[in-house]
Amino acid sequence: MHCTIYKSLKKADLYLFLPKETLPEALGAAILEPFGRLEMVMTLDLSENRPLARTDAATVRHYMQTLGFYVQLPPSSQNWAHWDNLKAGIGSV
Repeated sequence: MHCTIYKSLKKADLYLFLPKETLPEALGAAILEPFGRLEMVMTLDLSENRPLARTDAATVRHYMQTLGFYVQLPPSSQNWAHWDNLKAGIGSV
């Protein structure tokens, strides 16, 4: 699975991973708001043995397949419930 990685220009160390063919605008304003402006960083093949800095490729693939995206939060900030709720159309927690 190939993905495109975007970094937030609003918050340091906040990254958005999307399937390569998906544009950020497809996610909707509620999900994109915390990021502010995005800048494309790179495209990447998420093969099984691909090392990543803060997680593993299987986790990224799982979230991209189930939610349509993966968010790499700044260190010590691991509240995935917030992103799950946004994807489901539920307001901020």
